[in-house]
Amino acid sequence: MQQKSPNLNGNPVNSIVGIVLMIVFLIGMFYVAQFVFRILYFLAPFMLIATLIINYRVVTGYLQWVLALVKRNPVMGIGAGILTVLGFPIISAFLLAKAIMLKKVDKAQEKARIRREGELIDYEEVDSEELVPPIQYEEKRRRE
Repeated sequence: MQQKSPNLNGNPVNSIVGIVLMIVFLIGMFYVAQFVFRILYFLAPFMLIATLIINYRVVTGYLQWVLALVKRNPVMGIGAGILTVLGFPIISAFLLAKAIMLKKVDKAQEKARIRREGELIDYEEVDSEELVPPIQYEEKRRRE
C-alpha cells in the first residue's frame, strides 16, 4: 500500500512557488541586513566613544582578550583581529551593550550594598576641646 503526501498531487507548481517565495524572502532579508549594517557602520564611531565614556574598561578588556588570543593561538588571534576590523559596527554595538549592562549591574549591586549596610553620610570633624568644657576636664584630671 502506497502512502501519498496530501500536498503533492503530482503538481510541480506548488514546489516552484514555494522555492520562489523562499528566494524572495532571503533576498528581502539580505537587503534588510544590508540596511541595518549600513546604519551601524555610520553609528559605530559614536557607539565606541559612548562605550569609552560609560566604561572604558570594556574596550580595553576586549583588546586585551584579542592580544591574549594572538599570543595563545596566533591563527585564531589574527582571525579575531581581522573579524574585529571587518565587523567593527557589530563589535562596537556589542561593546556598547556590554558597557550599558555592566553599568546597570554596578548600580544594582550598589543599591543592594546600601540596603545591606545602610547609606553612608557626610560627617564633620569636631574639635575634641569643644566636647568637654574646660572646667569639667580639669576636675576630672584632678580626681585621677
